[in-house]
Amino acid sequence: MKTLLTGLCLAALGLSSAFAEVRTWTDVQGRQVSATFVNIEGEDIVLQTADGQTHRFALTRLSAEDQAFAKAQKPAPATADAVPDAALSGFTYAKSAAGQTALGLDKLVAAGIIKHANPARAKEGLPPIKGFNAVMNDEQFVRRVYLDVIGRIPSYDETLAFFQNKAPDKRAKLIDQLLDSEGYNSHMFNYFAEMLRVKHRLDQANVRADDYVNWLKEQISKNRPWNEMVSDMLTAEGKMWHNGAAGYLLRDAGMQLDNLANTLTVFLGTDVACAQCHDHPFADWTQKQFYELASFFGATSTTYRRGGGGMMGGNADLMDQVYAMAEKGGADLRRIRNGLNNFVGANRYNIADTDKNMTVLPHDYKYKDGKPGDEVAPKFVMWSPQDKSNPAYKQNKKSEEKLRQSFAAWLTHPENPRFAMTIANRLWKRAFGVGVAEPVTNIDDPEKASNPELLKALAQVMKSVKFDMKEFQRVIFNTHAYQSEACTEEIPMGAPYYFQGPQLRRMTAEQAWDSYMTLVLGQPEEYKAPLSDLYGKSIDLDLTNPKLDAMTVLMKYSAFQKIEKKVAALTGGGLDMAGGDMMMSGGDDKPSAADTAAASVGANGKQVLSYGGNRLLRASELPQPERGGHFLAEFGQSPRTLIDGGSRVGNVPQVLAMMNGGAQQMLTERSSLIFRAIDAAKDPAAKVDTVFLAIMNRLPTLQEKDIAKREITAHGDEGYASMIWALINTREFIFVQ
Repeated sequence: MKTLLTGLCLAALGLSSAFAEVRTWTDVQGRQVSATFVNIEGEDIVLQTADGQTHRFALTRLSAEDQAFAKAQKPAPATADAVPDAALSGFTYAKSAAGQTALGLDKLVAAGIIKHANPARAKEGLPPIKGFNAVMNDEQFVRRVYLDVIGRIPSYDETLAFFQNKAPDKRAKLIDQLLDSEGYNSHMFNYFAEMLRVKHRLDQANVRADDYVNWLKEQISKNRPWNEMVSDMLTAEGKMWHNGAAGYLLRDAGMQLDNLANTLTVFLGTDVACAQCHDHPFADWTQKQFYELASFFGATSTTYRRGGGGMMGGNADLMDQVYAMAEKGGADLRRIRNGLNNFVGANRYNIADTDKNMTVLPHDYKYKDGKPGDEVAPKFVMWSPQDKSNPAYKQNKKSEEKLRQSFAAWLTHPENPRFAMTIANRLWKRAFGVGVAEPVTNIDDPEKASNPELLKALAQVMKSVKFDMKEFQRVIFNTHAYQSEACTEEIPMGAPYYFQGPQLRRMTAEQAWDSYMTLVLGQPEEYKAPLSDLYGKSIDLDLTNPKLDAMTVLMKYSAFQKIEKKVAALTGGGLDMAGGDMMMSGGDDKPSAADTAAASVGANGKQVLSYGGNRLLRASELPQPERGGHFLAEFGQSPRTLIDGGSRVGNVPQVLAMMNGGAQQMLTERSSLIFRAIDAAKDPAAKVDTVFLAIMNRLPTLQEKDIAKREITAHGDEGYASMIWALINTREFIFVQ
């Protein structure tokens, strides 16, 4: 029995078949394993573990409770093992744990097509889906995996290196390489920043979230488990420049009900915004339940309380002293008063817990289970009666000063019915363009997903990898489903999707910009925004310290005002200084000393190149979000007011920007990196190949070569600029194939 249970536990590190609920089974010696019930055959029980394997052993070896449970069950329906092998043919899985788990997921996808898709299509008179789309070729794979994993197209050299690699496992190795790259960190930050509505400048006057941005980037770089990151954000104390995780709650300082609604939507896939004001009209959520959850934050303050010492805590006269000293120094108080007030006032935003829970029902509460002004005790929401025995719910709710810790422990617990499922569904959508359950912000009923078995299995995989974001995505990118050609047919809004391949979808604004940066810089990850840590250092004041004096305030304010000038001083150089590492070289020329110096400076964050007033950095290194009129804003970057607020819908300004905007001009300038790569190629045919490999990540077709030849014959070197312009305006370039 010990050997069997050990084997079962190891197998459970893969994925659950999820055709039945996963249960923790206990043997007579107290050892446990997670598996699903299949059936009882004579005196034996058959369980299925996470890797899809079935295991038979004597029923009497289980605890009395589990024996009774098993006898009351009905046999599980046909499992993913019933999927014909032909449905998975034509694909070689990585020889790794990720590859084996990917195989299990693919079986569930294929089973879902048989079980869910084809019966539904038959009712509508549509032909059946016979299996996965054809496996994409290397040209399609290298472009897609770069865009999906690190958020940009591969460079010329990266493309060529992959094509020349003849190793049978080169796809799996490239996935591993990209997941461990700086580009992954950049692209993952963009995703989380859009989801969490991260902004450099918060809505509160003069409060900037630089340290929150830096903290989030650091967590991604360290590959902190998702549950730990979320717990840190929900339980953070202090100011952002002391604890970057505090930025999550301070993002909505003074709006705790709104922040709670966002928290439940983002982390639990539960859309309860309506329940702030009334019982939810389309779900079982009540307003009372919402306030019971809000009570976990009822003893939390996000600003120093006014009164007593006012804004200045115990030193109410300090601002008068600051004004007087500033005027004595020759400053025009009318011009700097607001700036000074905002500078000092930013330090009021501080997270702290008290011993008094302030949560009461609102003044207009109208339901029979309470009266306006009634105190509300904290209580977790449950999705099913079985949640009563769920270990996630065994949290202390008595200590007012530790309620947030209890809430975070419940929300991020591996057995929370929605936490693992929500982030797993989100990351699946990130790779495929659509979630198993849509919308990803509302999965209260997993059975309504397009493939409920797959959705539950994804949650199980997320738990088995202990919320390791890289490892989870490694599994997804190694699936047959992901490495199949994209579906080009239009899916009606609201119609289910069954993952015979990813959906064809347009690049995000960040992917498009970062792909341009690849063509401009070669290796854009080498360039970083400088001095990103100065804001917190310059603005930090202890308002509770009675010894804080006017001179200290004015000195720090002066340093604060100089930050932008310091950053500007580190921005210099143009297109001709990019690509010192000779990416997209196409020839044997060695980099010049100036090129090498430029690349080194950029890599160290000491200097940033610019063009047309725009800094040449990856989107993650630019202000969050970028200003109006910038390429990112024009192409649908989220303004960070709504969860997942980015847009991929095309419009006329985008077309004009692509055709005649500054980004297009960057690429067609003679000093650009891609033009220098063209010049380094030895003959017109090689030059054309360079353009296509750099921009489209493939070689030109015979027809395209003929068109290019005619253009170059007619217009000389200007023909190459026309080729660049034409290619970046194609549907093939802007869409993730």
